[in-house]
Amino acid sequence: MKRILSFALACVLLAGCSGPGVAAQNGEGTDTSGGKEAVPMSCTLSEPVYPEFPQQPRMPDEGDREALKAYLDALGQYHDALAALRGDNPGLTEEYWKVLNDFAAKSVPLVLAGQEGKNAIYSPLSLWSALAMLTQCADGDSRQQVLNAVGADSVDTLQDQAENIWRALYADDGISSLILANSIWLNSNMQGTYVQDTLDILAGKYYAGAYSVPMGTREADAAVTQWVNEQTKGLIGGEQPVVRTDVDTLALLVSSLYYKAAWQDEFNTDQTEEDIFTDAAGAETRVDFMHKTEDANFIRRDGYQAARLATHLGEMVFVLPDEGVNPETLLGEPEFFSRLEFYGDAARWGEVQWSVPKFDVDSNLDLMDALKTMGITDLPDPDRADLSALTDLDAFLSDARQLSRVKVDEEGVEAAAVTILMVRETSLPPQPTEVCVMDLDRPFLFVVRTQDVPLFIGIVNQI
Repeated sequence: MKRILSFALACVLLAGCSGPGVAAQNGEGTDTSGGKEAVPMSCTLSEPVYPEFPQQPRMPDEGDREALKAYLDALGQYHDALAALRGDNPGLTEEYWKVLNDFAAKSVPLVLAGQEGKNAIYSPLSLWSALAMLTQCADGDSRQQVLNAVGADSVDTLQDQAENIWRALYADDGISSLILANSIWLNSNMQGTYVQDTLDILAGKYYAGAYSVPMGTREADAAVTQWVNEQTKGLIGGEQPVVRTDVDTLALLVSSLYYKAAWQDEFNTDQTEEDIFTDAAGAETRVDFMHKTEDANFIRRDGYQAARLATHLGEMVFVLPDEGVNPETLLGEPEFFSRLEFYGDAARWGEVQWSVPKFDVDSNLDLMDALKTMGITDLPDPDRADLSALTDLDAFLSDARQLSRVKVDEEGVEAAAVTILMVRETSLPPQPTEVCVMDLDRPFLFVVRTQDVPLFIGIVNQI
């Protein structure tokens, strides 16, 4: 049986509530009530518990044998601890790799449509994770449409995929980080109920925290923004809020992705030189370019060439379109991602001369049209949306947005994305007002007054 808990009572019944203000979420709030009883502005319903990740030892300076021996011993212990953490799932299985890559291939051209000439960054993993959480909140045809979009045959299969993908990708060893953080935010002012079982599944399978805030207030928007800022290590979420809620906002599903890794072979800062970058409109800008040369595999196909730079947590593939070819055209090719194979027929070995601009770019993408094209059509429709697995209130998906930022310099790559799905209560149509018929066809009273002072009071019994 589903366990139900009232929104309005959530902050009273559950521990972890904060005092006024956003900082109070972490116990840092200050009393601004002037001696009056503090009213909780945000409430922690549950916090995810991440596995403790082993810390990778750092290579000592050359020439110190004792330090080197200690490093090798520590490195062995690190790998043993890592194997114990990963268990039988040390990395993505072929099944999970296919799920995520198929979703990327399907969603990229839809999400990035209409972005020609603009900076646009999209994280398929962040959107996939947010939609997976949305599936848990939906039911009926609404749920099936999201299942189809994320490539799962059942909600049970999706739960296993989400948990195993999270554990396989999770990394935070003190040198590199890859953290997928999920959360659900509920409206503490909403007079309705939510399903506790759904929150339990989100916490257990999706490592999602649950929070209660008074939607439609600056405090609520600031609380979500602070959470995003913390999860993305300050890359996203600063002075401007990442979301603006209103009083009808029922819930937010938020999925952030943070990645930081150094190059395996860093660029030498002495070789960084200013040069010209020409944008899509033909305008020229002088920026700093990093340079190095290495022997490596690369790809050369009709329309583009590609090479990759290894990081301590994967790689970064750079694709250079041929003159006259737009990047958006390449992304529209159905097999584009699967053909970025550096050991296939198109792969070559040779000298790769790198000239990479240092950059720090961000984007803010509206995802609603892409979701509808992917077959998620019921949830955005107030008349057809079924979110009964989350709440007993009539609700629908009102907004879907992704904010992203990527920084590249001589040391490595730092990137973050956050997907925010907003669920609003369905606005009820105006109810007919009570009718008052003033048919003075019988005795009546009257009052003549000025500034509420009765000047004349009369009774009319006959005319």
